[in-house]
Amino acid sequence: MTKIKILAAAMAAIAASQGHTQGFYVDEQSAIRLGDAFSAGAAAISDASVAAYNPAAMLATQEELAINLSAISVQSEFKGDATTLNNTPIQGKKAEANNFDLLPTLYFVTHLDESLAMGAFINAPYATGTDFGDDSVARYAVTESEITGIDAGVSFAFQATETTSFGFSIISQYLNAKTAAAINLTAACLAEAPEAICAATGVPASELGDTTHDGQFEIEGNDVAFAFAAGVFTDFQNGGRLGLNYRTRVVHDIKGTAKVSFKESTNRFVELAGLENTTAQGKVQITTPETANISYSHEFGKLTLQSDVQWTKWSRFDQIKIESSNSTVSALTAIPQEHNWEESFRFSLGANYALSEQLTLRTGIALDQTPIPTETAKVDFAFDDYKAMSIGMSYQLTEDLALDAGYQHTLAQERAITQDELASTGSRLQGDVSNDINSFALGLRWAM
Repeated sequence: MTKIKILAAAMAAIAASQGHTQGFYVDEQSAIRLGDAFSAGAAAISDASVAAYNPAAMLATQEELAINLSAISVQSEFKGDATTLNNTPIQGKKAEANNFDLLPTLYFVTHLDESLAMGAFINAPYATGTDFGDDSVARYAVTESEITGIDAGVSFAFQATETTSFGFSIISQYLNAKTAAAINLTAACLAEAPEAICAATGVPASELGDTTHDGQFEIEGNDVAFAFAAGVFTDFQNGGRLGLNYRTRVVHDIKGTAKVSFKESTNRFVELAGLENTTAQGKVQITTPETANISYSHEFGKLTLQSDVQWTKWSRFDQIKIESSNSTVSALTAIPQEHNWEESFRFSLGANYALSEQLTLRTGIALDQTPIPTETAKVDFAFDDYKAMSIGMSYQLTEDLALDAGYQHTLAQERAITQDELASTGSRLQGDVSNDINSFALGLRWAM
């Protein structure tokens, strides 16, 4: 009996766990920016997060230390048909996930002199996951996935002319990824052998679609790699500010440990298929893409209007392929997972209004194009265009201490998927995936 290739899709969840903006990037990195839908972008000078968003703007920002904590709630549900071979229904609970993530951030800016500034930051632009459980109808595609990316960077800015400054950042990015899926052993046998042989090896056709003979696969790994960013900031000195920022891609060669386990009742089939319970090393390459922002803001007395356009090269996320010298792991992941994402744009508009010397109110709207084409939308990543509304405020508690708060609601999404992976995972999902996302952030800023 030939070795089965039943888990090719599992590793895709490493880079396709539920995100909160375009792709798998999480933009909830500042309470101030969350409150105006990140509409100030590279032209913002409101807080020390400029060290990460556009280092060139640090000379126009006061010296300060800023900390933030964001809370993100994502509710996802698949409604539709889940089938395996011969259109047999997959038994199990609904594929739904209620995820709640906390993201702390830290930013710092200081001016070394009138023409030179330095900053530092730690944030988590990739921090999300999905947990459908081991017994959902989507278990052969994914049971659990999680990705955590932490950036630590140092930034510098220098004044080039009276109105224009330049800046750059050096960024170290740690990426940890985990994914798990069930192995449809009954479908694997029936795809290659008559029902009588499958029954004799412990995986009878009568139990196709239930969890009785499911195996389990899990892999987790991490990597550290580096990125660079460069920006330009111009203050037209008439209330207008223009910012541009570019950030390079980060190529991660993630190495980790894969675990494969089978139930004792399936030992005979597992042996005939050339598989075994094992713990082995595996690796996969994931690229976090390059981005570019162009932003403009203009002050009209107490009112500031803001706009931002962000481009992301999500076409970097085209294929996921696990490599392993272990025969069981390589057999289960032999077929690469195709994604073929597309480049996308994010557009946002916002406004700040200084109601008093102590209180500033803000709001914003954003449209984030999905990079996911219809033909590769999957149950654990089926986001449509992201439409969001934000509100926020800042309150000056003392001369040196300010409190920031922001809230963003993403309009409910529903996207149709046809995830036909009978040849790889032994499952076919057809229906709609709905997503409901809410984000809230608090921050404190200390003037230095």
